[in-house]
Amino acid sequence: MDRESIYRRLPIPLQNAALTIEGWRLQRRRYDGAFAEVMDAYRQRAMLSPAAMRAHRDERVRKFVALAVRTTPWWRERFAGLNLSPADITGLDALKALPPLEKETVRAEPHRFRAEGVASGAVIMSHTSGTTGAGLIFPVAREAEREQWGVWWRYRETHGITRDEWCLYFGGRSLVPLAQRSPPYWRVNRPGRQLMFSAYHLGDETAAAYLEACRASGHRWMHGYPSQLALLAGHALRLGVRLPALRWITVGAESLLPLQRSRIEEAFGLTPLQHYGTAEGVANISECPNGALHVDEDFAGVEFEPLGDGQYRILGTNFTNFAFPLIRYAVGDVVELADTPCRCGRAGRVVARIDGRIEDYVTTASGVRIGRLDHVFKDMVHIAEAQVRQRRPGAIRVLVVPRPGFDAVQEALLRREIATRVGHDMHVGIERVDAIERTRSGKLRFVVLERDGEA
Repeated sequence: MDRESIYRRLPIPLQNAALTIEGWRLQRRRYDGAFAEVMDAYRQRAMLSPAAMRAHRDERVRKFVALAVRTTPWWRERFAGLNLSPADITGLDALKALPPLEKETVRAEPHRFRAEGVASGAVIMSHTSGTTGAGLIFPVAREAEREQWGVWWRYRETHGITRDEWCLYFGGRSLVPLAQRSPPYWRVNRPGRQLMFSAYHLGDETAAAYLEACRASGHRWMHGYPSQLALLAGHALRLGVRLPALRWITVGAESLLPLQRSRIEEAFGLTPLQHYGTAEGVANISECPNGALHVDEDFAGVEFEPLGDGQYRILGTNFTNFAFPLIRYAVGDVVELADTPCRCGRAGRVVARIDGRIEDYVTTASGVRIGRLDHVFKDMVHIAEAQVRQRRPGAIRVLVVPRPGFDAVQEALLRREIATRVGHDMHVGIERVDAIERTRSGKLRFVVLERDGEA
């Protein structure tokens, strides 16, 4: 029996205790003694001039590329095959001498991207499914994790949110057993200062309990997926509930759609603040107090590859994670760039809109809508791509592009993961396919609501 299964069987007080232990472990790992220095450095760089920020970024790119070629088999061979020397990479612009690195290339042989000589104790294993639903498990240097949390907290501090602020958290983790039919549909992570709400129980019958828990807590900060917060906002409008203590709402992990923004603003009287990041650490974009989305140039080397029609594909170089170097990595997300700079004085390039991670809801037979199901696929390394399709409530089709090793055991595991998050009363069909159709812009939609006439 795995840890998640054991957790689900515990009484609620012991589930809260388990979250407290895990929260303490994460706090200690992320914010150890070295974090203060990292955080101070990010604060000091916040208002560098554009020229100084470019110089800092280009210096990190140069050093990172040289280290990657010296320590990583894949990059040594790539540079040799292109007749390039690390000395040829003088900064971000010079990276164009390399072709983009596609996700499937990394997933096909991730061991060859691992830096040599890095002790297992110096890394944390991370995983992502991204927008395609294909799993990747990779090492993250502890220094890189500190940097990621440093740049995230700089963004939050810019808006007045500090680490001692409690958070109403609406993410995708399965914290409350699906079989539970009465409140509380939330758990407490005290070291992390989080009241963590289940994304899988929010519906017409339960929304009042969710909103009362938020109101009674008095917490001033709400954070989560836009799809979940917009759904909560819709229930708040329906029930006439306000949350007067709220001061900040931050969103991440999905694109914030205009309808979601307006619904959140109408319900809670606050404009949600956006942030874009990647598990691979190859790009970071943060909203400033003026409402502009700035590239965090000192965290990663971000490029925008033109796709036409004013859209650009993000290519990122994760110059903080020496354990798993990714250079010009195509994350699969698309942006539109702003025509004018922001007047806030920050050096980062300005993005007008992030057109990535746009996902629809899946609706259960009882009418509960669930978004952000990519957690199902985070450890599914034998799946190249996946897509969830729904024509009617209570039933979904999961299209899977299998990789070698995806067998009956893996399919059973996939069914179990899906049931954990959408319930056992959801009819699930799994179809193995050779490829999954893209949108006109070349993106793969992770969740698709089918209409009459569609396959």
